[in-house]
Amino acid sequence: MNVRNVVLGLVLALSLSACGDSQEKSEGLVQLKGANSDLKVNGEVVPQALVEAYARKRGWEVRDPGQLAQVYEQLGELLAVAMAARKQGLLDDAQVQADLELERLNRLSGLMIERGAAPVTEQDLRAAYDQELATTGNEEFQVAHVLVDNAERAAQVLASLDGGSSFDAVMAAEVGQSGVRDSKDLGWVRRNQLPAALATALSALTPGQWTPQAVQTEFGFHVALLRGKRPFAAPPFEQVHEAIRASLERKRALDVAKAIKAEAKIEH
Repeated sequence: MNVRNVVLGLVLALSLSACGDSQEKSEGLVQLKGANSDLKVNGEVVPQALVEAYARKRGWEVRDPGQLAQVYEQLGELLAVAMAARKQGLLDDAQVQADLELERLNRLSGLMIERGAAPVTEQDLRAAYDQELATTGNEEFQVAHVLVDNAERAAQVLASLDGGSSFDAVMAAEVGQSGVRDSKDLGWVRRNQLPAALATALSALTPGQWTPQAVQTEFGFHVALLRGKRPFAAPPFEQVHEAIRASLERKRALDVAKAIKAEAKIEH
């Protein structure tokens, strides 16, 4: 077991007096107030609050005797190793102190974001699913393209095609050429996986046609071939329910963090 990692993990539950002089440190490693538990490590009584915190992290129930025994066993080992680390002077190491402080701040910030973000409701999940369906559409495109950096270069690609060269031949010839950003098959893609302008242009084609004019997007100028179309059936709501929830929760957490940062005075 890595002693350094054990101490870093304990910072989420412990307040370690590692920053003052050794004479100012209290004898106990665990600096939590409150009722004591039945767990004792090297003569040091472990607070009940720490036992309950460890159980929450593991998803265990302290009222269950079997699960409580597991908490005592694992938390006891964790504390024993951390005490050995303290005895060896690891808490006096400046880098360890900085790492512990960073872990504490990360956890505190995470809790603030979790509690500040609006909860995701079933209505939110359904709305996000419906929006994704509207964006995705009900068909997939099989696409190949040549992407170049300007309209003049795109005109050269179109001239080769209009002159009778096959799209595959032109695409192969353009690989690695000056001004060419990409030249390959994209495979089967949905509307929301393509730049909006390119998706719109492809939807107007029939399989075997290429775009008669270059399509400009934020990536450059595309000359694209539609190889095929097929219906796309989105997975049912129940199948993607939790993935949508995770995505919405992540987005809301980021929004909270950005809002707090926007109001803060940060100087460097």
